[in-house]
Amino acid sequence: MNARYGRQIPIVGAEGMERLRGTTVGVVGCGGLGTTLATSLAAAGIGGLVLIDGDRPEITDLNRQFAYREGTTSSKAHELSRWLSSVNPQVAVEAHAEHLDAGNTGLLSGCDILADCLDNMRSRKLLNRFAVDSGKPLVHAGVSHLHGQVTVVIPGRTPCLECLFGDTDDEDASISAAVMLIASVEAMEVLKLAAGTGEPLAGRILTVDLGGNAFDVTEVRRDPSCAVCGHLRDR
Repeated sequence: MNARYGRQIPIVGAEGMERLRGTTVGVVGCGGLGTTLATSLAAAGIGGLVLIDGDRPEITDLNRQFAYREGTTSSKAHELSRWLSSVNPQVAVEAHAEHLDAGNTGLLSGCDILADCLDNMRSRKLLNRFAVDSGKPLVHAGVSHLHGQVTVVIPGRTPCLECLFGDTDDEDASISAAVMLIASVEAMEVLKLAAGTGEPLAGRILTVDLGGNAFDVTEVRRDPSCAVCGHLRDR
């Protein structure tokens, strides 16, 4: 077993480590959440990452998106891919400088787990529907100001994002420490699913208020009339 992972093998076990190496994660959104999440997964030895983001870095991104530098002209997806290869060259990284839309969700077909690192509801709804239709687990995180949330969607077993949020959207205001904390929790949820360890936030949502240092976990239930997942039978 590679000595690189010696400190985490006592936690996930040798079998869990092999499961991590055999898992490909689709990371949709390479902004504040995506850079921290993808870096954490690469460092942990995830097998593969598929990055999707059509944006280029802007000066206002640099307070929280540490993989990018001022003056960068290439896409976030390709810049993050290069960064991740320097973090851990053993991880296979596939970068797509595209915004997620109804015509390119097939880019995620080979992924085992999906990670929602988006900042807009239109794309999030597309990703949520793809996860439900394909039966792939989806780990969601959102952050605004000093508040954030993380949950895990298991199609047919837990609420989907349509059940939980409807048309709610994130506000475009954030600070690096808050974004990185929420993204680290999201990464841990992906790792738990991939390695088969711990208790993922399936059917539960973690809400965080860093202004008041409040962390709450609440059980959530599926909406049987949900337009996206209501047709699925409970598992």
